[in-house]
Amino acid sequence: MEIDMLKTFYSGRLIFHHLEKTAGQAINDWMCRNLGVGTVTPNLIGTHRNLIQRYGGNYPIISAHIQFDGTGLDPRWRYTTVLRDPVDRLISWIYFVDKDVKPTVDNMELKSGAELFLRSNGEETNQAFLESAENPYVQSFSSVVMRCNASWRRKLEAALLVLAEYDLVGDQADLPKFIDQLAKLLLVTNYTSLRAVNVTSSRPQQDSISAQMLRNIHKLTEYDRELYSEIQRIANRQVRNNRYFPTIQPFNFEFQETPPRAYPNVYWLGAYMRQYLAKDLSTQNGAVVGRALVSNGENGYLCYGPYLNLEAGHYCAVANGLWITRGAVCNISICSNKGAVLHAEETLVDSGGATGAEWSQLVNFKLDDERSGIEFRLMVPNETKIQLNAVTFLNEKIMVTILESEIGLCQTDHNVDKQISVRTIIYPAQMISKIALRVGTTLQTTGQDGFLCYGPYMTLNAGLYRVSLVGSIGPQGLGGAYADVVCQAGKKTIHREPMATTPFNNQAGNIIGKPWTISLEQEVSDLEIRLWVSKQTEINLCGILLQRLVETK
Repeated sequence: MEIDMLKTFYSGRLIFHHLEKTAGQAINDWMCRNLGVGTVTPNLIGTHRNLIQRYGGNYPIISAHIQFDGTGLDPRWRYTTVLRDPVDRLISWIYFVDKDVKPTVDNMELKSGAELFLRSNGEETNQAFLESAENPYVQSFSSVVMRCNASWRRKLEAALLVLAEYDLVGDQADLPKFIDQLAKLLLVTNYTSLRAVNVTSSRPQQDSISAQMLRNIHKLTEYDRELYSEIQRIANRQVRNNRYFPTIQPFNFEFQETPPRAYPNVYWLGAYMRQYLAKDLSTQNGAVVGRALVSNGENGYLCYGPYLNLEAGHYCAVANGLWITRGAVCNISICSNKGAVLHAEETLVDSGGATGAEWSQLVNFKLDDERSGIEFRLMVPNETKIQLNAVTFLNEKIMVTILESEIGLCQTDHNVDKQISVRTIIYPAQMISKIALRVGTTLQTTGQDGFLCYGPYMTLNAGLYRVSLVGSIGPQGLGGAYADVVCQAGKKTIHREPMATTPFNNQAGNIIGKPWTISLEQEVSDLEIRLWVSKQTEINLCGILLQRLVETK
């Protein structure tokens, strides 16, 4: 039989990376018929390193569905693959799983997911099918150099870097051209043609798919479609004689060496916030300088931890520090499970300016259920030095609850019974500040004296008003802070209120100082509420409550 004849001797090492429904079995069949079964493995399934160890000594060509482990390509081997239009591939995959895959214990969940996807017009499926259908190209190629659950955008960037190192990338839309290129790579002449193998028995074309189904398929292939569009420019390129492997730095979250410092001390713990000084966080490449961490110029995490246990909800984390060297691009991520689960990430980019310029970066994240081991990680590249001062976590749900609960309070310093008729929340976003650090929706002191906030230049009718500053007081206390109410561009003072009788006499709870009242004898068109702080003051302001009081009879 022709399949048993060794027609051409191939002395190299080649791995054919076969992705589902991209004519991989037909290509495996072609290689076996033209090179012989002693040269090419059957279509295998396995992990990258294990396939090489088990079959590399007996077969110069490995053909397989491959699971990579983030350790990169093997420089001793050449790599090739075929891509297919992602939308067309997914349609074929859905119907292949539903109609042609024989049910077994191992694939029942996959088949159930495909059936549910078809029955619901793509609105519903299960986890098993979703994992097989969502951007499989980006997932597979990025896993060559990544060992973490990073964002799809970061995975796409990694996948493109990996594919640039493949010797041959074909397009199923032009398989004859790919076979010609593959034959040249394998030094095969007078080869037989490709024949169909393992074809989906029945499937509709794209133009007959419902709009709803097609829309959901497009969602699942968003990043694969972007990768496919980019790779078409280099697909089926001529085989290179000299290969070059650039240093692809895996964005690895998981630590394999020294165990991290667990549960560092919380510097500032409030009802809705907790702040960690950089010096108390774990680091790979940082040195403690005072209360800060400064990177040493080597690639690595300047900080990681603090391994928080957080309930479901909306959160934000804010880091701040100084640029030492300029022009850097760093990465900030929120993760859990020792880095295996990514909840959010942001890119920290040096926007220019003078040496020593301050920076701060906000990362919003949502937890659908209670999580343990939440970390804030700051990755700093080689030849970059930055300083990290602190990392602050805010629970937005608790902040809203506090503001709403404080609205209900109506105690005053007057001995007459009064009720609240009008309630207004002034948010820090409405206020102006030249010295504050904006931490999410809050304003926080930075060790400078001056007005933490002023504004919002509002119009108020004549009457009696109750003012409460809502927020959190840090370990150093109020430090002589005071509030005042002014109008006429600050020329007329209506009221001045010390926040504490002594610099460190702090009001308990969520009110900064004590609530106080102001009386307006006539309408004011540009009323300001200002909060002055000293260098020692530590305040995080999340809102100002302004409540109009009327006497009850």
